[in-house]
Amino acid sequence: MNKAVLKGGIVGCGAITQAAHMPAWRHTKGVSIVSVCDQKIDVAKETARRWGISKVYDDLSKMLQSEKLDFVDICTPPATHAKLSIEAMEAGLHVLVEKPMCCSLSEADEMVSVSKKLGVKLCVAHNFLFTPVIRAARHLVAQGAIGDLIAVEGHDLLAGDKVFKGEQHWSYDLPGGILGEHSPHLLYLGSAFLGKIKSVRAIVKKCSEFPYVKADELKVLVEAEKGLGVFTNSFNSSKFSFMLDIYGTEGKLCIDNVKQTIIHTYSRSNRTHALVWDQLNLAFQMLTGAAYVSIQSLLGRKWYKIGQYALFEAFVESVQDNMAPPVSGDDGRENIRVLQEVWKLIG
Repeated sequence: MNKAVLKGGIVGCGAITQAAHMPAWRHTKGVSIVSVCDQKIDVAKETARRWGISKVYDDLSKMLQSEKLDFVDICTPPATHAKLSIEAMEAGLHVLVEKPMCCSLSEADEMVSVSKKLGVKLCVAHNFLFTPVIRAARHLVAQGAIGDLIAVEGHDLLAGDKVFKGEQHWSYDLPGGILGEHSPHLLYLGSAFLGKIKSVRAIVKKCSEFPYVKADELKVLVEAEKGLGVFTNSFNSSKFSFMLDIYGTEGKLCIDNVKQTIIHTYSRSNRTHALVWDQLNLAFQMLTGAAYVSIQSLLGRKWYKIGQYALFEAFVESVQDNMAPPVSGDDGRENIRVLQEVWKLIG
């Protein structure tokens, strides 16, 4: 039996909509984006033209009144997420909202409360959770492949010229400044492996010369249910790198989320035959990883889009089958709770 096609509307037609969300919706079965909304009507019209969408609005209220939608996808600046999400949910629609879910814990609480009260789905776009290597790593850890978890270390390194926007960009007004746009990824990934984060320490540094950038280096140390975590964001790298190292009592996983490779090393003895076997095993994993990266590159499959596709497909299934969304409002709230602790510490 075929499931009904869900009708969706996009709110916010900026870069993330063009680069990630619309390509993902076009890839997702069982859904049709029928309208777009942006307060800059010319931007909305250009988005509609580019993606072949017929209905255009400059106000969410107008779109909700005029269209019979099943859900909205909110891609606006984070300061507007709570208001727009609540308005859509109060109209009876399911909501997918970009990260960070909102700007404060009180906003997150209100969003979650409305979702539960009205029985509509609230899903947060923590898309890195759904890349193939992260899913594989979570499976390996759950199966005990590296023994008991000890710690997780991660870094998200970007070049400043790819990150710093004009002085008027909304990202500088976020809690944590521009770090608030990028740091959610590492912290929700850390929680996925380590469990609930119980305490936080943080330090920041400013290296850039831009007067409107408060800090461009962040290191966060967390104590969680299953171990310790150390996470670094930097906008002073020569190229993009996003990696996680997961340590256990019997081995280690080295994850490259850009190249989509995972290296599994074991805690063996220091005897010659064990060391030789370890090196051969490492070489094999590196060769197979290189082959995978080459094939994906030739096919034009961007790593971040793979995670986006999987998340969106799971969101649609959650609506069609009335299941919990792949990243719930409570999950998003937990991310905001930890981020708020970090922003308090760094001032």
